[in-house]
Amino acid sequence: MKLSFPRKHMLGLAIALVVSGQAMATGNEAIINQTSTSVAEGNTAEVTQSGDINLAVAEQNGALNTTAISQTGVWNEAYTLSSGDDNQIRIEQADDWHISTVEIAGQENTATATQSGFFNQAQVLVDGNANDAAVTQAGDLNEAIVTLTGNTNLAEIEQNGDSNWANAGFVGDENELSVLQEGNSNEAGMFNLSGNANIFASEQYGDGNVGGIVGVQGDNNDIAILQDGNANVFIAFDVNGNNNLVDVFQRGDGNEFLLDPLAGNDNVVAIDQRGNGNVIEAPLGLVGNDNQIDVWQNGDGNSAFFATVGDGHNVEIHQHGNGNINEMVLVGANNIGNIYSNGDNNIAGIGLNGTGNLAEIRQMGDDNFAVVDVIGDDNTFDIEQSGVENTTLFTSEMAVSANSATVKQDGGINLVDILLAGNANSIDILQSGSGNWVAGDSGYFAVTGDNGLLSVTQQGNDNLVLGSQGGNSNLMSVTQVGDFNTAIVVQN
Repeated sequence: MKLSFPRKHMLGLAIALVVSGQAMATGNEAIINQTSTSVAEGNTAEVTQSGDINLAVAEQNGALNTTAISQTGVWNEAYTLSSGDDNQIRIEQADDWHISTVEIAGQENTATATQSGFFNQAQVLVDGNANDAAVTQAGDLNEAIVTLTGNTNLAEIEQNGDSNWANAGFVGDENELSVLQEGNSNEAGMFNLSGNANIFASEQYGDGNVGGIVGVQGDNNDIAILQDGNANVFIAFDVNGNNNLVDVFQRGDGNEFLLDPLAGNDNVVAIDQRGNGNVIEAPLGLVGNDNQIDVWQNGDGNSAFFATVGDGHNVEIHQHGNGNINEMVLVGANNIGNIYSNGDNNIAGIGLNGTGNLAEIRQMGDDNFAVVDVIGDDNTFDIEQSGVENTTLFTSEMAVSANSATVKQDGGINLVDILLAGNANSIDILQSGSGNWVAGDSGYFAVTGDNGLLSVTQQGNDNLVLGSQGGNSNLMSVTQVGDFNTAIVVQN
């Protein structure tokens, strides 16, 4: 480990002279260097300074070392380096222009830095086992970077003020990081975490906050983010492992969740966004098997897009409000996709590529639009729309077989548009209301293939069924209850 000396020199001296008035600032300096591997145990260094322009450096190499540095004044800097066993370092600096650097190598280490004022910086580097690091900063323009390498590490960062930045990187097992930031434009992140049973928790209050995990590898990780404010962003990039939990809560307007991607098995992603104009983007989403995604958005103009590759995924998107857009793409087998929306003018889309998948869409409100696109066999679709002038579009880009679709619309002037080719497909449509439609390309639905089943039931007035079904051994059933109904069925 290398001990650095980031003296601020002329700019800091000028600021110190301004805050000190006309008098020349007193220059306090304490340097303690101790080396002991003694049979009679360890070293102890304690420095207390009060005044202006303070500098304290304590370097210890041995066993059972303890370092405590307390500085009160303007332009304080403290650097400590301890190498050995059972080390403890504590730094406290109060008011304006602080820099703290703590470097520890050994076992049973504890490092604490507390700074209050503006322009605070703290960097803690620990290498060893059973390490504990805590950084607390209060003021503006704070920065804290903690790097822990070893087993059973714990790092806690708390910053209060504006434009705060926190960064932590772990290499080892059973690591834990907790970050609390209050203010505006705060950032917190976990970078290049590698190990098992790691925990990352962050709370941010204010606007324009950024929280993220980048390059995390390992299993059984718990990642929890709380962001309260507007224009907040959470980024999860290049996360790889199994049995991981990502739990994100964002409250406010214009928040973003970005996932690209989370690779592994049996992972859980939970996202809760409350406000307007929030965005969830996961173009690569989850890659692996048996992963769970749960999305809640409450507000207007929100959008969610999730994609998965693998088998046995369970994806749920819940949206409450108007003008929301949600879309999911499931590639693989035995996946489950659910979209629930409550409000008006919402758009929902599900794309399935594989076999044995289940897709459900529930839309409660008016002028909603649902689209389902399928590639594969033995898939099941269940679509329900309640309101007025709802539309369902069911398409397939290639011949598919043994798929089952159920569409239920409750309201007026509903439309179901079907373009499906393949064998042994089953479609059941129930419309309750006035002016219902079942149509297709150029005013006709188009279902082709053999051994298919199409059932249409309309209850209400002015209903219309146009049709086209091509193939062998197909069965079509049309039931209309009400006035001015029209049914046209074409079978080839």
